[in-house]
Amino acid sequence: MTLATPLVWRALPVFALTVRQFLAGRMARVTLALALLPTLFALIYLVRPGDVTPRGFLTTTFQQLFLPTLLPIAVLLLATSAFGNELEDRTLPYLTLKPRARPRIVLEKWLAVLVVALPLLLGGLALTTLVASRGPVDTASRVAPETALGPLLGAMAGATVAGTVLLASVFLLVSLVVPRALLAGMVYVFAWETLLGRFLPGVKSVSIRHAAESVFVALLGDPDVTVEGASTLRGALLAVAIVSLVALALAAWRLRTMDLE
Repeated sequence: MTLATPLVWRALPVFALTVRQFLAGRMARVTLALALLPTLFALIYLVRPGDVTPRGFLTTTFQQLFLPTLLPIAVLLLATSAFGNELEDRTLPYLTLKPRARPRIVLEKWLAVLVVALPLLLGGLALTTLVASRGPVDTASRVAPETALGPLLGAMAGATVAGTVLLASVFLLVSLVVPRALLAGMVYVFAWETLLGRFLPGVKSVSIRHAAESVFVALLGDPDVTVEGASTLRGALLAVAIVSLVALALAAWRLRTMDLE
């Protein structure tokens, strides 16, 4: 750990600085709280499970709460603060004066968001799955084996990684284009991903949630868990890759053309 830190700092100084900023500030703690929120609901579920199986609870919570709301907000907070700290403190001009290409700065910021967000989000999903696995399968006397939910956890993890990669690149771009990026991102999450994306099929098909859900159902392979108009796994991953690369390229171009005086 002690040896790795100087090596990372020399190889990826912007990445190391951004990770330190995240961990020292409030954003990592807020992201952790959001990641653990489904675990709280899982504890409530154990008290009053009703006729819902652990698999049903986890699938519904992931598709209706985690993907459209918690995941975008968690990534939004980190991605908008990645450049937001430098913009507010007026230290971004000093960062760009270094002999470092703009695409590399953007890439290191993006990697910092992923490195902080993914362990917290995936850890929260794993803990939620562990807690929910103690719920009833058929009767209150039967408990779901934890291994039976392994494929479901793997599908949720894969969709979370795809969604985080896509959201981080898009929100990094937004933070460099929109003055009030956090507010704009919140409006997008609640209006487009959570509300319109849930009730209007046309909107849902072009939402980030749809790409992540397509990955989820493709990895799960359960005919009972479907998404209307879902893309194939290859198509969804290709869309994630293309949109992410375009967003990062535009962010690098925006950083190069910004008036930082």
